[in-house]
Amino acid sequence: MSHFRSRRKGGVHVELPPYAAGLLANLTRQLIELLRDGEPTIRTGTDPLEAMLDFEGPSEAPEDPALRRLLPDAHRDDDEAAAEFRRFTERGLRESKVGDATVVLTTLGVLGDAGDGGGGALEADVEFELDREQARAWLRCLTDLRLTLAERLGVTADDDEPWDALPEDDERLPVYEIYHWLGYLLESLLDAVRR
Repeated sequence: MSHFRSRRKGGVHVELPPYAAGLLANLTRQLIELLRDGEPTIRTGTDPLEAMLDFEGPSEAPEDPALRRLLPDAHRDDDEAAAEFRRFTERGLRESKVGDATVVLTTLGVLGDAGDGGGGALEADVEFELDREQARAWLRCLTDLRLTLAERLGVTADDDEPWDALPEDDERLPVYEIYHWLGYLLESLLDAVRR
């Protein structure tokens, strides 16, 4: 079972079983890959002010539906305004989301690239403290993970009934259970932050 307990000054104590910590680290790495895949690169030799203001950001929505969910259009009824807004904000939004995911990986710090302690399965629970800012980064990252899985599965609001009735041999069931587990983590962490 995963535990989040509130601490003084908005901090949160986290205790995760090894399999949960490994799964969360793996999902977070995949999220970072998704956000960096197809990311527009900064041209070398550009004016530093222009690079800082990002005048050459992407103006079209990503092709991947999960990325479109994470990086939505700001103006749904005005393509020109949406393209202009995206041009100035998408790179920063991607970097912010990667930053939140990096906080999750950093705080899970005992995990190696394989989602374990660097060669074998973790045997003990993973415990650490989150300060207020880290807890917020965790909340945003867990939300992004859920949104990504919801888009991949086709989950929409108020459609729990067909998903809860999936047969055990349905290949979507394990992913849906992870989606549901992320919802539990998100709600549990939010409760701890609010106390």
